[in-house]
Amino acid sequence: MRVRTYIYDGETAADHVDRVRERLADRDGEIECLDVAAAERRADAVREATFAIRESVRIGTTPDGLYDDAGDPDFSAGVLITQEPTGRRRIHVGEDALAALEESA
Repeated sequence: MRVRTYIYDGETAADHVDRVRERLADRDGEIECLDVAAAERRADAVREATFAIRESVRIGTTPDGLYDDAGDPDFSAGVLITQEPTGRRRIHVGEDALAALEESA
């Protein structure tokens, strides 16, 4: 499994986000990390993050854990996008990202 992207909101990040980032730092290869809170224009970062997720889902639905009660994108739980050797991408939301990284170690 290849890690492609990790998306999170540094201002409202859940406790496990730092642990995911630490594990990603220990991995070989280039991994794109996108903190939507640190972007110069938050709206652009949210749009980019949403596009990356939709591109990874393609057919199917985006996980509910990525949206707040108003239906707006919420990246505080963190989203890990991985790619299998076959090219298929998977999305791991929240603590599922930690589990995915442990499985691939």
